[in-house]
Amino acid sequence: MFVNVTNGIKTWLVGLFASTITHTTRPEDRVLAIRWLSQSREVVASQASSLEKLRQLNALINSRTTIKAMAKSISATASNYRKSNLPLSMKIALPATLAAIPFVGGHAAGIAAFGGALGVPVLLLVFLGTAGITSIIEAVVTNPEARTHIAEIIDIIIEDEWLRQTSVQMKAAMKEQPMDPTRFAMPVEEMALRQYLLSMDPFNFEQHSMSFFHRAGLEAWATRKSNDFGVDGFAVHPDGLMIVQCKRNSTENKVGRPTIQQFKGVVEEQNAHRGYIITTSTFTEEAIASTALTDKIMLVAMDDLVRWHAEPPAF
Repeated sequence: MFVNVTNGIKTWLVGLFASTITHTTRPEDRVLAIRWLSQSREVVASQASSLEKLRQLNALINSRTTIKAMAKSISATASNYRKSNLPLSMKIALPATLAAIPFVGGHAAGIAAFGGALGVPVLLLVFLGTAGITSIIEAVVTNPEARTHIAEIIDIIIEDEWLRQTSVQMKAAMKEQPMDPTRFAMPVEEMALRQYLLSMDPFNFEQHSMSFFHRAGLEAWATRKSNDFGVDGFAVHPDGLMIVQCKRNSTENKVGRPTIQQFKGVVEEQNAHRGYIITTSTFTEEAIASTALTDKIMLVAMDDLVRWHAEPPAF
């Protein structure tokens, strides 16, 4: 019962934080909020004492007037939980749940703490934790309204823990002239769809390809500028970074083994979760054989890409 109530509270709080941030008037304030949450997550994940964590979290809130105002709104709504959309059973169980939580650094994580200066720090540290804060960030950055400052959002994304081993050069490539994924209108008839894909502008093809990752619920973007890694797009998967190479080739121009080997090296060196090569042609037998030696490279030929339009892929 305690676990179910705690999980329910966490889900409610994630929605509360995300809604407050996404409904701010200025896009730059949303970027500030994402950065604040990212910094708060680092504090919560640190080895500091609970009291020191609360002090640092409170300092982060007070460092910006905008963040302080958001925190005040969140704290006020949380303390007024009886009028929230929480299920009745959860509202009844909430006081007992709070009472069962031990004191944190000398401050009770109770109802009174919600409305005080430590309200939001307590919510972040006790109820949400690093996983909950990550869920808030993901909810905000996938909201279309928050994508106005895509470059700043990418700055936050590449600071995530699983990208620590990504090279400085790759991080720079991730931020170089980012483009939002765009799902272009496509013909319904298969042959017309194939012809349209073959005739697309290369940059549009990259944006269109990345839209499949975005529609699957992943944070994704394309990059307009060519880079030394031959990477055209990036997607954030719960298990790590996914990098994408797009080849808008003519039908007879198959992707060969050298391309696979080079891309495989990039995926391994950057400790990426997966690497996708998407093409409007096919792959040579040597390329397919080379891919079979690893489980990190996914080949998407024209037939697969056409199928993606009818049956959205899962990643």
